[in-house]
Amino acid sequence: MSNKQRITNVGIGLAAASAGILARKTLQKSWEKVTNDPAPKDKESENTDLKEAVTWAVVSGIGAGVARMAVQYVLDKRQSK
Repeated sequence: MSNKQRITNVGIGLAAASAGILARKTLQKSWEKVTNDPAPKDKESENTDLKEAVTWAVVSGIGAGVARMAVQYVLDKRQSK
């Protein structure tokens, strides 16, 4: 693998990770707006209901995963042209 390919792969990875972080932050703000409560931060918190924690885990996991996948797909598609 050439240096150019390595740099490209690292760039794609960083872009995908950044998209995941941005998606999670956006979901946190949306969660707070819809529920009028902050998004659950840790499962040990006494104020966090199990249903709320599981819902947040599913929503944030799917959202961040889809964002990472979409960015990686687009960048891979551009790279293959």
